[in-house]
Amino acid sequence: MRALYAFCFAPPALDQAAAGLAFDDCGWEDPVYIAPAAGLRAVLSACPMDRFTGPEADTRLADLEWVLPRAEAHDRVIACAMAATTVFPLPFGTLFSAPAVLAVEVAGRRGALLDFFSRMAGREEWAVKALLDPERATDARLGALYPQAAAEAPGGRGYLLRQRRRLEAERAIGPWLTAVLADLDAELRRCCETVVTRPARDPAVANRACLLAPGGAAALRETIGRLAPPLAAEGLDLHCSGPWPLYSFSGRP
Repeated sequence: MRALYAFCFAPPALDQAAAGLAFDDCGWEDPVYIAPAAGLRAVLSACPMDRFTGPEADTRLADLEWVLPRAEAHDRVIACAMAATTVFPLPFGTLFSAPAVLAVEVAGRRGALLDFFSRMAGREEWAVKALLDPERATDARLGALYPQAAAEAPGGRGYLLRQRRRLEAERAIGPWLTAVLADLDAELRRCCETVVTRPARDPAVANRACLLAPGGAAALRETIGRLAPPLAAEGLDLHCSGPWPLYSFSGRP
């Protein structure tokens, strides 16, 4: 049984040939095309239903080696469409059983989708992540706590002193990091329309989704470029990437 795999919804003006979209270069395993849906457009691919549903699919979807390249291709298809217009991204694995079912879904969300396309026109989502290097951070806190430490005592006494100071430095990382991230958020809000806190996965200690106004990427990159060197010396590495599909700002219309 075949199903419609949906990548994103788009405004009615989106035309694959006119926009010169090269979906074939995105790495998706089936042909990708644009189809009308309740007066809007949907970026779709026909695929076997059992690829994403059923017991065997459950096993595949738990296998990162199977999921990751397809999830990356899913996002590349959306990014390709984004080159032509503002799109509403759909999660990996979104299926519709038939064109009529897709049309009913889009019709029910049409007003909210049109509002989204209007509000988000020209805007981009960028990611800013902060990764902590515990060793560098501890060394930096040691230097801050004991900037003019006297020569260490020899033997066991010196060893215990060094251990105590290092433990104090490790304990100081938490309050320091809280203050640094608060300052980072304040800096991001100055150059972004909206900043959303996203779950952070180790070694990242912060993950921010930034909504940028048209042309706003240069200001974000300048901000990160200014903040990154001194923070790196303190043990915190900033990484900025984008544009990404507008997942963090789409909600569910």
